[in-house]
Amino acid sequence: MEPAGGFSLKARDDRFLRAAATVLKNYTIVRRRMTERGWVVFDVQGGTEDYVVKIHPEWHGQPQCSCPDAAQRARDDTRGFCKHIIATLLKHDEFRGQLLEVFL
Repeated sequence: MEPAGGFSLKARDDRFLRAAATVLKNYTIVRRRMTERGWVVFDVQGGTEDYVVKIHPEWHGQPQCSCPDAAQRARDDTRGFCKHIIATLLKHDEFRGQLLEVFL
């Protein structure tokens, strides 16, 4: 059952499982040296396509990913948190707290 607002607990849980079982195990997540207007940028490689994840260290915006899921289904089901964003947040201690946005 989906709560009001289109957030899907099943979709969230599925993305967490895919992030842990696939992305963290098989993909490479590399932090770029330079930031983009305050955003920390990561290259996520290892799937069918390479993607870019952007995270603002001071939560001045929601994490972003260049994958189609983040712009489509994840946008509607999990507030834009795709498996690439979730894996990147899980991998980096300094950003892990931003996962709270998926649970609130």
